[in-house]
Amino acid sequence: MTESLSRNRPVLVASSVETLLLIGAFIAGTSTLLNDQFPLTQTWMGALLSSHLSLAILSGLGAVLLFALTYLSERRDLFYLGLATVLAVGIAAAGGLAFYSTYNYDFSYLMALSFVVAIIPASGCLALSI
Repeated sequence: MTESLSRNRPVLVASSVETLLLIGAFIAGTSTLLNDQFPLTQTWMGALLSSHLSLAILSGLGAVLLFALTYLSERRDLFYLGLATVLAVGIAAAGGLAFYSTYNYDFSYLMALSFVVAIIPASGCLALSI
């Protein structure tokens, strides 16, 4: 019993951090988008966008770490949730890059929806690893 608990503890920590990073990236991105001024003209808008990009990059790295830890935990349910998280964050990254290059708001909505979808399996990893 204690071996499975200690094996799931890294997943618990990683999924907690990943969930917080995803929520932060979503909130910062939504706040940036609500300004509806692209390209950005104010310094505080740049700082908000910079925080969104930083949190998004960290959540991408966190998703890869969570996926690796769920693979090492040898639990199939955690593995599939980790896989879903990393795929959803990858789709969000693709949507964000497409939005940045085209300023087409459809890609921004794809990114936001993918962040919300990624929060679900990341928090599922959190719940199942307790």
